[in-house]
Amino acid sequence: MTDRRYLEQASGQTDLTVVDQGVTPMMEVLEKEISSRSGVGALGFQARRVTCDVFGGLKGLGRELVDISAEFSILRRRKDPVEAKSIQEAASIASSAFIDTLSIFSNGMSERELAARLEYEMRLKGAEGGWGGQDFIVASGPRSALPHGRPEDRAIRPGENVLVDFGARHMGYVSDITRTFSQEAPEKWVLEAHELLSQAQSAAIALLEPGRPASEVDAAARGVIEKAGFGDLFIHGLGHGIGLELHEAPTLSPRSGDVMAVGDVVTVEPGIYFPGKGGLRLEDDHFISPEGTICLTSALERKLFRTDARP
Repeated sequence: MTDRRYLEQASGQTDLTVVDQGVTPMMEVLEKEISSRSGVGALGFQARRVTCDVFGGLKGLGRELVDISAEFSILRRRKDPVEAKSIQEAASIASSAFIDTLSIFSNGMSERELAARLEYEMRLKGAEGGWGGQDFIVASGPRSALPHGRPEDRAIRPGENVLVDFGARHMGYVSDITRTFSQEAPEKWVLEAHELLSQAQSAAIALLEPGRPASEVDAAARGVIEKAGFGDLFIHGLGHGIGLELHEAPTLSPRSGDVMAVGDVVTVEPGIYFPGKGGLRLEDDHFISPEGTICLTSALERKLFRTDARP
């Protein structure tokens, strides 16, 4: 259902019947549509996507309301090869934009400027945008110890490492990547932390297979970090599903009850964060296909990046 501003667009984007709302209130149109069909005793809705105002209108229709969020989550979780290809294209666009953004990085650029430039480069390369409604994570220096540090007006200083968590949207689907860069040769602790994250990520990727409990995938990465003595600094779950939204099922964490399955597209993103000093995270997207696990973010090297910033 849509009004006439989007009627032609909607008709070209779906094979479903498009109802022209015109200028009539949505609930009146919905009531008319329901009344024209026999046997409609219940209405399904997604509780997390419905405002209180809309929910009140739905209740006024006098039908049983059923939250079908779980059913939608199950349907959305399993991606086919076409969907995985869209995510891979989104990752390729984001990767190319990241490289181009680093090539024009200049001394004194702020975190906010870097985030804006990165999304601009993505759009130039054909992306529909970034994640939509959510900033990329750009955190420099001590702020990189904040796992979800939103970009600020803080100027990025020479010698600081910069954590960038970003992604593009292509054909409706998003990618999700994290890399770290610096303007100068990284400090020893940064190099050692990144190598540890690479080992942890590889250990987890090796277990991405149908039938494997997601908690075991998390444990593989977490075990590598704990063995090195930094378990207390890995303060979040290992990953999550992605698709039309940035966070979908399944969840990869110590408490997850999910089991990996064919069609899953998940992030694998171990991180280490030193309070007051800085942090790193290494994140890539993987598709569990019938033929095996495929890295969708292989267009961007899994390394520490360095930029020779211009004055």
